[in-house]
Amino acid sequence: MGRQRSSPSMRKKVQRKHVMELLRITARPPQERWSIRESVNFKIALGRFGEDWPRVAQFVSTKTTHQISVYAEEYYLKHPRTQSR
Repeated sequence: MGRQRSSPSMRKKVQRKHVMELLRITARPPQERWSIRESVNFKIALGRFGEDWPRVAQFVSTKTTHQISVYAEEYYLKHPRTQSR
C-alpha cells in the first residue's frame, strides 16, 4: 500500500513551517564581536553624535543601543577622554 497524498492546504502548511524554520535559523541576533568596520563606524559616529547612543547605533546599524553603550564604556577605559580647557 502506498502513501496517501496530502491535500494542497496541508502541503502549504508544511512548506510555510519549513520557511519559518529557515528564517528563524538565519535571523541571528547581532553578534557580540566587533568587526573593524563596526569599530571605525563607531568612532565616526562618536565624533558626529557624541554620546547619543541611539543615533550611534543607527549609524553603526549592526549593533543594538545596549551593545553600543557597553562598547563605549570599554572604549573610554582604553582611550581616556582628554579634558579641554
